[in-house]
Amino acid sequence: MMKLVVLIVFVLFICTFINGSTNTNEDVETLTTDTKQSNPQNSLDLEKIKESIRKRKKIFKIDQISSNHTLIREALIQRGYAESKAIARGFDIKWSWCWEMLGVRNKEQIVNHFINHDEIGSKSGLTKNMNKLYQNGDKELKDEISKIFPRSYILSNPLEKKAFIKDFNRLKNNNNNNKNNEKLVGISNDELLNVNNHFSDNIITTKKINEKELKLENEEEKELIIYPIQNHIDGYKNIWICKPSANARGVGIRIFDDLNQLLEYSAQGNDEFIVQKYIESPYTIENTKFDIRQFVLVKSLNPLIIFKFRECYLRFCSIEYSNDDLNDRFVHLSNYQVQKDFSKDKNKWSKVSNQWSLSQFKDYLSTGENNKNKVQWENDLNEKIKKLVITTIKSWPRNGHNKGSFELLGFDILLNDQMEPMLLEVNTNPGLHLLTDNVKIHHKIAVDDLFKVVLDNQDLWYNQNNKDGHNQNWIKNLTNDQQINYFGQWEPIYVGDFDKSIEHLSISRPNTLVNVGSINK
Repeated sequence: MMKLVVLIVFVLFICTFINGSTNTNEDVETLTTDTKQSNPQNSLDLEKIKESIRKRKKIFKIDQISSNHTLIREALIQRGYAESKAIARGFDIKWSWCWEMLGVRNKEQIVNHFINHDEIGSKSGLTKNMNKLYQNGDKELKDEISKIFPRSYILSNPLEKKAFIKDFNRLKNNNNNNKNNEKLVGISNDELLNVNNHFSDNIITTKKINEKELKLENEEEKELIIYPIQNHIDGYKNIWICKPSANARGVGIRIFDDLNQLLEYSAQGNDEFIVQKYIESPYTIENTKFDIRQFVLVKSLNPLIIFKFRECYLRFCSIEYSNDDLNDRFVHLSNYQVQKDFSKDKNKWSKVSNQWSLSQFKDYLSTGENNKNKVQWENDLNEKIKKLVITTIKSWPRNGHNKGSFELLGFDILLNDQMEPMLLEVNTNPGLHLLTDNVKIHHKIAVDDLFKVVLDNQDLWYNQNNKDGHNQNWIKNLTNDQQINYFGQWEPIYVGDFDKSIEHLSISRPNTLVNVGSINK
């Protein structure tokens, strides 16, 4: 009998690695119970076998493609995990570029993507979902989105392209006529639509039409929206930024104030672009443009649980800001992958590696002459950025939830001249390259503490009374010291309720044929 038991347990052990991580403990418990009932004298030996299975070294896998995963590998090895590069699909945790490459077999496997991560991490996905959230929101939500998100359109969608053209032409003064350098004033949505109240303020039309045509276009365009005027980002020129829908690292981004040139450029790429209103009056330091890279961790989509890393860092351009030359990437694009190509001997200022830590920014804000608006980080900017993050993540369809998934996101945030945070984009797979002294510190803490959130304290996340993790309200009751003890520098900023009406997407068989070049960073 004992030989049979050992054989069964051995087969169970091997299957764990071939088919992926399974709930081995539950299977062994069942086997233990059955064996005790059939032959109690073997129960002691079986307990020893069961314990050895529980203590097996857990397996992790990393798909190394074009990013740096040194910190991830080091953190997991330090936690006692063993790396496997075998073709077999068995693993306990895997880090990869996208859902299709993860090869998820069951919900117990821990992976770094949700099924629909492109709905937040691609430029087209973010634009689509933020616009949808705006359209379906009440006045308060619409005001908030208009405040934090520059109006954007997906050019591959013919109706949105039509809306963009209408939006571009909404300004009473255009670039060529604005010789007095006056801030441009856009016409209202009512004037823009010019349909005598036949449409709601969410619908676009480009000409006066009869009642029959009106009904037809109303049906076709009922999902189309346009934002109200955004005076807090509009400036002295009618400038728009055109971004490839799926590229990263600043590749393919162009800035225009000429509609025909923009449309011609987009047509070269089959209109696979989003176009976004350019923030013409950014807040600058030493007259130089910068953005804020903020790490965000989503532990669950349903219930929605969001963590914000307590540190962030600033990424500067290399040349003083001006709108005179829209083709100079070293003036306008603060992405490090762009700025690293700038000739350092031309750089006349002292920002080390074109980056600042949060502590450096706080020191700068503490000096009165640098901060005429008297804006402080803790009570002002930090709280506004939290609200921006929560609003943005709420646009992400929650049907992509998977119990074993989490998502590390890199938010790119710009401050306008009134120091109001504006969302530029959200990146899945934010770069973890250790290229500067600043990020060597930032990224290591972020990665080490990320695993505190997703791997540790499983008895709190899931227990006998909460096996599926539907209720995570325990997080709300933690003190600040307890938060740091459990989550390190990851601060929980939103804990929602489980919505049983949401039908989650199923785990489908993976397709490993992935266009790596289209993945965000």
